[in-house]
Amino acid sequence: MEDNNSDVKSWFKKGNSLLVEGRCEEALSYYDKILKVDPEDTRIWDNRGIALSDMGRHLEAIECFEKAIELKPDNTKAWSNMGVTLAAIGKYEEAIKCFDKSLKLKPESSRTWTNKGTALFCLDRHLEAIKCFDQALKINPKNSEAWAGKGSALRLIGKYKEAIESFEKFTELAPPRALPLIKQAKKIIKELKKTLEET
Repeated sequence: MEDNNSDVKSWFKKGNSLLVEGRCEEALSYYDKILKVDPEDTRIWDNRGIALSDMGRHLEAIECFEKAIELKPDNTKAWSNMGVTLAAIGKYEEAIKCFDKSLKLKPESSRTWTNKGTALFCLDRHLEAIKCFDQALKINPKNSEAWAGKGSALRLIGKYKEAIESFEKFTELAPPRALPLIKQAKKIIKELKKTLEET
């Protein structure tokens, strides 16, 4: 069994690094190896779900998150990841329920508040979305996604000045890989400033 344990550890590391690199198919093969040894490892079911979700296999991903939660009902990550996957297929109400479950267990997760805000935004519930983004930013003021979400929601309710401030924070904090979104935000800032000058 000792050998199995060290194998599982190295497979877990390997699977996770492949997942980070976006090599989801390969990551899955390592996760499946682990599940053969230990079919009740909740972290593996969760990570397997992330890999499947990234590949667009959302329904299979949801089954993995459900399995992770069945094994460990207080798995905050699995609740949150299931919410993200449900949102990806347009099931925003169900997604919000998952985020709420996750936040009940771990209310200090800036990312989960951001995800909940995004789902509310997609349902045109902009004021509720802003509250979630604000909560996310209270926990982590450097959360660029929350700044972007807040800016988008403020823009849609006509609060252009505050929207500009949020988008500016986003462009300042966003990582280099978000360059296309940074360009888009700068364009929106320009348009909003022009609108404000004209009113």
